[in-house]
Amino acid sequence: MIPKQRPRAPKSWAYAYQLDPPQPEPRFAKLKILLRRARLAAQRDGRLWTGQIVMEAHITHILIVTDAPDEVRAVDRAIDAELKRLKMGFAVTGPARVSLPRGD
Repeated sequence: MIPKQRPRAPKSWAYAYQLDPPQPEPRFAKLKILLRRARLAAQRDGRLWTGQIVMEAHITHILIVTDAPDEVRAVDRAIDAELKRLKMGFAVTGPARVSLPRGD
């Protein structure tokens, strides 16, 4: 009997915006909308893209996980523009490969 081959998990990449100094949550209303819309658009296209705001005591992160880190996405430009509009200092990390748990 030949064992079934499992489909290969798609490659996933993560990158982050690092906001320093940390910011209060009310300033992120528009960014949360941008992240939600980008996730829904990616789902409709059968793609992986999700973003999460993570607040810590000394820094705030916007973590992004995607299957296409090299694509220049409109959402990345929109996030950049909103952070600049809010006059938030930020840096963006390069994409790093991540392993996500499979949903079997």
